[in-house]
Amino acid sequence: MNDIPSFDDALESFRRFLAEQRHPNGIFWVFREDIWKLSPDSLLLRIPSRTKNLALAKKVFKEGQRKGLLDLHAIATVGDKVAATVWFPKFEGEEIQGWDRGMKLSIAEPLPEAQLVGSVKWLLFQLKPQFRHYQRFNIWVGTKGWAAAQQPLGTE
Repeated sequence: MNDIPSFDDALESFRRFLAEQRHPNGIFWVFREDIWKLSPDSLLLRIPSRTKNLALAKKVFKEGQRKGLLDLHAIATVGDKVAATVWFPKFEGEEIQGWDRGMKLSIAEPLPEAQLVGSVKWLLFQLKPQFRHYQRFNIWVGTKGWAAAQQPLGTE
């Protein structure tokens, strides 16, 4: 039996969870291309397209819901909002021992305050080997391409 609620209900649960942990409960969605984590407490964040990222988050959520395994994860704070991602283990090797069913709500520890970066500067970061290394090996945050490549709803 799949016990993962609807996207809207899950979002409300996530907001309550964040508030209980004394974090902002305003949420916007990010994917790996929007993030560069320099250290556990230092993170750069490209200002994402809220509309496109919300649509992708809903799409990934639906696919994870069908699989019966889903993580809503707070990555960083940005003022009075939380940058969050939705993820589920899609490929072999991404499975997490002891977690094979249900929805998980999680918060990065520590939860850093992200520094926002504009598009031009972000393009320069993409040339750095350290950035490319982070993008390649941080598999716990889905990419926009990964999210967009999910099966269209209603097909299997």
